[in-house]
Amino acid sequence: MRRIGLAALLCLGVASQARADACARLAGRVVTVTGAAIAGRSGSTVAFGAADADLMLLDCRAPGRMILRARFAEPSRATFVLVGLAAQALAGARAEEAERLALVLHRAAREGGGPASGRAGPVAITCTAVPVGEFPTSCLLRRAGRTGRDQAASGVERVWLRPPALAAYRASSASR
Repeated sequence: MRRIGLAALLCLGVASQARADACARLAGRVVTVTGAAIAGRSGSTVAFGAADADLMLLDCRAPGRMILRARFAEPSRATFVLVGLAAQALAGARAEEAERLALVLHRAAREGGGPASGRAGPVAITCTAVPVGEFPTSCLLRRAGRTGRDQAASGVERVWLRPPALAAYRASSASR
């Protein structure tokens, strides 16, 4: 009986070490791709310091999420470049596609008053733009499911995107 308990504890330790190693690899990829610096880590959450985001957090738990926040209602283009690079590091998305989508989503959220969501390849992006608060601009990135119809990215056409913004994004994506 003791051997079974010891084996279970050993397996648990190996599994948690594997998760920690996977998180460290993912955090390292974020640093390499975005140029951000690791500011701290607590369990499965890694905080980064980046010139173009006031808050940048990685949650390594499945499916993997990142949030980038800016203190400005109209952040610079560099903030959206950083979102694209973060999407590339997190899920292997094409950085330029994710950057363009995040910019469109931010504008749609600003105009519509609520969050706007979309998908750029393997990453689902939701952006908000609120006129007040410490961080009026936020973009949440999530690894999307393999089926393309996971919770984070379902119903992209019916979520808070205004038709002109969605049409412009589709046209720019189709031209490549």
